[in-house]
Amino acid sequence: MTQNFLRCLMCRQFRTYFLLVIAMAFIFQSLLVFYLLAKVKDTEGPTEFGSSDSSRIQQAFVNEKEPSVLSNSACGILSKTALSAIKRATTKKCKEELSDIACRLKNNQLVPERLPNNCPRKDSVPGSSLGCFHDNNQSRLLSSYGVKLPGLTNQKCIDLCGQSAFLYAGTHNGKECYCGNKKPSLEHLLTKTYCSVPCDGQSSQTCGGVDATEIFDSGVPTRDSAKLQAPIVNGTAKIAFILTLNGRALRQVTRLLRVIYRPHHVYLIHVDARQDFLFRSLLQLELKYPNIRLSRKRQSSIWGGVSLLDVLLQSMEQLLEIDSQWQFVFNLSESDFPLRSIESLEALLAANPGRNFLKSHGRQTRQFIHKQGLDRVFHQCESRMWRVGDRNLPAGIRIDGGSDWVGLARSVVEFATAPSYSNDPLLRGLKELYRYTLLPAESFFHVLILNSKFCDSYADNNLRMTLWRRSQGCLCQHRHVVDWCGCSPMVFRTADWTHLTSVMAKSTVFFARKFEAAIDQSVMNRLEEQLTNTSLSYPGLDCYWESAYHRADLTPKPNKALLTVALSLAKHAISLLLQNSVAECPGLRPSRVVAITSYFRHDHYLGDLIHFEVDEKDVEFEALVKPLTKTIHLMKSPRILSTLQVGSDFDPKEQVFRNRLGVLSSRSKPIATFKWTGHINTTAASQLAHLVWFDPDDNVRAVHNVNVTDASKMGNQNLEIDHPLKPGVWLVAVIYNGKKIATTEFLIVPQAGDQSTQFEARISESQKVWEKYLPVDAKSAIYRREKALLMKKDISKFLDKMTAEYYAIQDICYKDQPPHCATIGFHDWQSCLSTDWSSFSQDPKSELL
Repeated sequence: MTQNFLRCLMCRQFRTYFLLVIAMAFIFQSLLVFYLLAKVKDTEGPTEFGSSDSSRIQQAFVNEKEPSVLSNSACGILSKTALSAIKRATTKKCKEELSDIACRLKNNQLVPERLPNNCPRKDSVPGSSLGCFHDNNQSRLLSSYGVKLPGLTNQKCIDLCGQSAFLYAGTHNGKECYCGNKKPSLEHLLTKTYCSVPCDGQSSQTCGGVDATEIFDSGVPTRDSAKLQAPIVNGTAKIAFILTLNGRALRQVTRLLRVIYRPHHVYLIHVDARQDFLFRSLLQLELKYPNIRLSRKRQSSIWGGVSLLDVLLQSMEQLLEIDSQWQFVFNLSESDFPLRSIESLEALLAANPGRNFLKSHGRQTRQFIHKQGLDRVFHQCESRMWRVGDRNLPAGIRIDGGSDWVGLARSVVEFATAPSYSNDPLLRGLKELYRYTLLPAESFFHVLILNSKFCDSYADNNLRMTLWRRSQGCLCQHRHVVDWCGCSPMVFRTADWTHLTSVMAKSTVFFARKFEAAIDQSVMNRLEEQLTNTSLSYPGLDCYWESAYHRADLTPKPNKALLTVALSLAKHAISLLLQNSVAECPGLRPSRVVAITSYFRHDHYLGDLIHFEVDEKDVEFEALVKPLTKTIHLMKSPRILSTLQVGSDFDPKEQVFRNRLGVLSSRSKPIATFKWTGHINTTAASQLAHLVWFDPDDNVRAVHNVNVTDASKMGNQNLEIDHPLKPGVWLVAVIYNGKKIATTEFLIVPQAGDQSTQFEARISESQKVWEKYLPVDAKSAIYRREKALLMKKDISKFLDKMTAEYYAIQDICYKDQPPHCATIGFHDWQSCLSTDWSSFSQDPKSELL
């Protein structure tokens, strides 16, 4: 009986244990499925073991591949990255394109697996084995780069090292690949039996041994570039210039053209398809100068976009049709400026016929590939570069890249664009590859030249100079147009003059970038004086004008809020003009805004010129207006906060607002900028301040914590609200150590259609905590309530009242013809032609020659 009882008990225990095991297995499987579906991790490529500046190889793990999830695509399963892009795209056409590219990528139909290298190293046999050599972690023979490579084969390792221009490749212990440029000494040579570990990707092949590496010749040439010959005195060369332009900086463009223009050169201008003002303004140059052409094949040249390479290739093709004599082509932008005369450039080119001037990245190629995103697939649509997924670059070729500002010989241009070469395997394959590549112009020509018959013509010098400050230039300011973080050079300022001239003295440079007259025109004035060896002296030299709007523009679409404010300011300017007049001028009612132009003097923004028409025919006015600061500092001494401002279109690199008039609508994305002084108590318990955002109804809409310890830099904080902003007066309060130290107001301009918009009325949970920091005096509270009531009652009157409070009318004048009432007591009327901030057409720089 006892034995039967024990058997029963054991049976029950076994059944319980068995059920428990099944339950645990089911839970583990569920968690695993959930993990694979939820995890979002980008593949960073194979794990690296070392770098070019270290001889010791470090052990690392292989990165996991990007998870796949179910989708409605015909492919059945697409990556998380592809699905994100498809979801965020807004048009059906773009969604379909992204889906098709993701499917082709998944089916290995998007990227060529291998491309020919037509530039092998002399006296080498690509892929040949040098033998089996003793090798281990303590003393690597190939120490420049190492990686643990899943599916390793000897050819896979050779291709990887050849891609990075390493002369030798070595396989080790079946799974590891090493690259280097130093040929191994024969003293380390072993018999083949020591290299007997099967390759992870092909068991019939051996890939080194435990303490042995089989080393192969990659066959690629060394990194040496063609040396430049000294310039030929009075030497000449015919140059074709491609100007790829964006924005509205007409005066800066015409100034650049005036400095580089020579009758015997050729100039082709491509203006972004979205910039009608610049295209329309420059079109007249074709009538005056037969060697200047504007491209009619215009594209949207977004940062990092495939269209940038398309523009260059199309422009080069057009230049071949326009002129048969030019020998070199250089591309420039509106932010370039010459450092030396065009004649000195001709002298250098005459001494170096057939050379191609490109700048390499100057660091390890694998690092460049990852940081540049070359191992990712991108697609351009909706004026954005969408990231679709990961890819392997074609085997067999050397990868390089760097700057997209180049100088190319005519022979390379013909090879890249002429129909007779369109079936060349290397060229055709590279064009397929770069159709889905981020920043394609920064490496296409490098790779084409280094792997073709032109490889000996590569000069690692693009004759340019840029100003890099990585801490400011790499702030992901292009996220609105690309699924990637990239870096951009800084704008040269007068403070950079010593650095600029020192580089000029040491290096062979002919152009520099970036320059922007709206930020610092003085440095350009100094450069031109040095370039021409003359002292510049003409009216308006210390001034700069830049168009912000013109009624004739077809693109981009006009900013309705800006035009609403501009017309209200025009009414205010006329009312100020008439307030002391005894005469009546019923025809002086503003009817339409013609143009808005930003005005600078001595590198300071002085306001915008609003050019407008009135009801009286043949009379137009210009009013100079400037936004007023609405910031109040509440701590007298010592002041902790230096600056506080709210606007939009903030450039974190240059730390300026591009929306200079500061007009905000319900769809704007406000951003607060601030800078702390050196009077911060660094021993205080809290090093955080709070930015509290109040809407027109005094509701708390957001609270942000900001660090106050770094007083040397401008900080910024976006108002991150998904819903439209309620029109009216908003307020931002800065709280530090429980005290309100500053406030600023900003206006959300009411517009037609806002009445039907649903504005979020949700009150923050922290309302009671922060509402005590609203203005508490009766006068301020009454004033805020009056403004809110006026906006509900009469939007037009509210807007007129607010523009009078938020902007100052600096000056006003008539254009061309005086109004009829100017003869009846208006002795102070002025024509714009007599003022130093005069009309746009009067600046001497608007003429090319």
